[in-house]
Amino acid sequence: MPRRIVPRAKRSGKMYFNASNVSSNMGLKEITEIVFTNAESYKEIATLILEWIKIRSDRENRGYPRWVTTQELSDYINERLKKRRRSAAYAVIKDYLLPLGILEYRTSESKYVISRDFAGALKRLADAYTKWTA
Repeated sequence: MPRRIVPRAKRSGKMYFNASNVSSNMGLKEITEIVFTNAESYKEIATLILEWIKIRSDRENRGYPRWVTTQELSDYINERLKKRRRSAAYAVIKDYLLPLGILEYRTSESKYVISRDFAGALKRLADAYTKWTA
């Protein structure tokens, strides 16, 4: 079973990117390069988890939004990342993927859902920046 999801303040990290390199045709690896600028291990774990959720959901014909159960994700983390990196995987989920809105945890259904909240937050940030520059 996953660890308790308790919101915490982000301890460190920074997002850095060259604006001219951002494209609407970027894949998951390029996106995680921006989100996890200085954390190679977290970048790799986030990519593995997100790709697996997408593949598993598609294989099971779950439709949109793509999702996996808590138990399925826990089993995958134990199998793929083993004991050594399990705590890092849960840290990535709890400290980055959930707060950023990339993943959503639905307690009542006990499942993780690939969310569009991240895209919405970036659009709101862009709108706020545009208003500020006007």
